[in-house]
Order: sequence, then C-alpha cells, then structure tokens
Amino acid sequence: MFRNGTSAPAFSLPDSEKQLRSLDEFCRDQPLVLLFFRGAFCATSRRDLLAWGDIYERIQFLNADLIAVSVDPPLQLKRLKHKLDLPFTLLSDADFSVSQTYGIYESDETEAGPQPHGEPGTFVLDRNGCFAFSQLQSGPKGAALANEILLMLLLMQDQNGFYW
Repeated sequence: MFRNGTSAPAFSLPDSEKQLRSLDEFCRDQPLVLLFFRGAFCATSRRDLLAWGDIYERIQFLNADLIAVSVDPPLQLKRLKHKLDLPFTLLSDADFSVSQTYGIYESDETEAGPQPHGEPGTFVLDRNGCFAFSQLQSGPKGAALANEILLMLLLMQDQNGFYW
C-alpha cells in the first residue's frame, strides 16, 4: 500500500451536487481526512458518518478538512447528506476507479448494496497531500474512531500541518 510521506494519488469526482471536485481543492495547505465508506445502504457507514459529522467543527478548528467517498451516485449522496445532516463533502466514485487506486477492498457480498462497493478506508493527508495515516478494512467494522483521528489532527496542528 502507500507509505507514509508519499503523495496521495490525485483524483476528481462529482460531489452530491454533481460538481466535479478535485483532491487538490481539499488539500489546500491543510491536513485532510479522506474517508471511503461502503455506501448509503450500510447502517454501519451511516453511524460512522454521523460520528464524523459530530466532530467536523473541531476538525475545521484544527485547520483541517474532511471528505467522504462511496460508489453511490450523486443523487443518492445528496439524499444521504440531507437525511443525516452531514456538514462535509460527499463524493461519488460510481465506477470504483478512485477506490481501486487507493487500495480499497472490493466487497465480495452480493446480497447488499451496489456492486461493486468498497469496504471502508481512512486516510489522513498532511498539508502537502502526503499520507500521514492509512487504514484499510476488509469489512464494515473496526474503523479508526473519529476521536482518535482528531487527536492526530491536533498533533498535526502543533506541527504546522505535518505528522512528523
């Protein structure tokens, strides 16, 4: 996978309003939490997104940002964002191409959700867009807790947006 300190692969994806957004747009000289989630169909993903929404103001206070990516189409992401009242950007990777680039595991489930859909992944990028933390999962449970990542961002704020 990606080594800490290496540059994150660039991408552009549509958001929940169908506007094309790029990784560079969010990594404007600040740390970024990049979440990959299973999709709107997944109760665990919805729970985790709510937890991130609860601390989003603190993330911004630490001069960082957060975006979340799934294979859901923009309209479904728009509904999810509204239903959960999420304050951060949701991006649609409908063809799974960016997810594959980031090493997100493709689910082998066939009973639930769109196919393909990815398993969760959490990345923290430093102010230069380089990996400071990565966690890939092979199932929906066990993601890094939002408050644990918040502590990492606090350290990064003290170090001018870098982890080391």
